[in-house]
Amino acid sequence: METQNVVEIGALRTLRSGFLYLLVAVIVGVVAVLAGLISIIAAFGFMAAVPHGPSAFAGIVGAEFLLLVLSLVAVGIALYAIFGKIRPGMRQLSEVDNGFRISYTGTTLMLVGLLILVLGIIVVVAMFAAAGSSPETMRSAVIGDLTLSGVLLIGGIIGLIGYILTFVVGAFKLHNRYQNSLYMAAGILYVIDILLMFLGFGVIGGILSAVGDILMYIALGDTINKLSTATTTPAQT
Repeated sequence: METQNVVEIGALRTLRSGFLYLLVAVIVGVVAVLAGLISIIAAFGFMAAVPHGPSAFAGIVGAEFLLLVLSLVAVGIALYAIFGKIRPGMRQLSEVDNGFRISYTGTTLMLVGLLILVLGIIVVVAMFAAAGSSPETMRSAVIGDLTLSGVLLIGGIIGLIGYILTFVVGAFKLHNRYQNSLYMAAGILYVIDILLMFLGFGVIGGILSAVGDILMYIALGDTINKLSTATTTPAQT
């Protein structure tokens, strides 16, 4: 039993670090957007003051480059959080409670969906490159657009199912096992995030999803403390 508790606590700590990395990714993403907007606004202001100055255009290019770099950093951190922390955490937790295997499967589906998207984009880009300026360019463009749309749809659906199994179902299962209402609240926020995404309010949904990550981080910390206390407290005789 003590060994199981050690494995369980280790799994929860891995999960918790994953949600921490997700929050870091959100912060980097927000900084990227703010820095990019401020730089672009400053560049346009300089352009208005000095219409023929070359520095304004360079400033806009620099702002876009900064936005791109920080956005890639945020995406990289988020991918590491999901596949480097949350995925192993769910796998470890499924060794204690087999019910969490479905959430581990969810991370696999998210990975499959991501790979489909990346490979599909590579194939489409290769199609356009091969077409070049030949008369078949228009036909290749139509086929490429249809292929890209199909790939985005398939990869997106698989990724969405994985997201639901990992975050929504995972949060509800954590609530069922550890009876912390913050898990339930986080799961509900993830559901609302998905609904708002389909309704076109992705920004608001993203904010709610980030709040859900915060709740998961707090709840996991509370669960870890309780399990750690139970493990170190000697049994009463």
